[in-house]
Amino acid sequence: MGPAESTSLILNAQRKISEFIKNYELCDQLCAAQFDVTVSQSATLLALPQEGNLSMNEVSQAMGLATSTMTRMIDQLVEKGLVQRTADPDDRRIVRVGLTPQGQKLRASLEKEYLDFYHLVMGELREDELDAILHVFDRVNQAYEKAFQRYSTG
Repeated sequence: MGPAESTSLILNAQRKISEFIKNYELCDQLCAAQFDVTVSQSATLLALPQEGNLSMNEVSQAMGLATSTMTRMIDQLVEKGLVQRTADPDDRRIVRVGLTPQGQKLRASLEKEYLDFYHLVMGELREDELDAILHVFDRVNQAYEKAFQRYSTG
């Protein structure tokens, strides 16, 4: 394959990935909007355990966001009555967050909504196509990791 064909193939792959990301984000928006929460709030609710709680640091790590950003998000969810803050019983400096009963119901509903949506999407694919897609996603993620390593050391 020559450089022109290689470039064309890469550009086509980039367009397809962008299209996939747009569809993925649209799914997030549609599912979250049904429950009057933002996509970020939805992701935060789904990152919290159905029962129990996490420290703010654990939530921040799970979301891949700074603690200050998560604090603002948790503030919004507390205002909506979906999340509650408690002091850690062993170390009062640590703030723990968990779902309220209303938040637990909403989290379960969000989880079901996403699952139902993806059943619709994946139901359009044959099992062998789905297996191939999962394999390709794994390979693409591995290639990204390798490229990130090269960029960070180069």
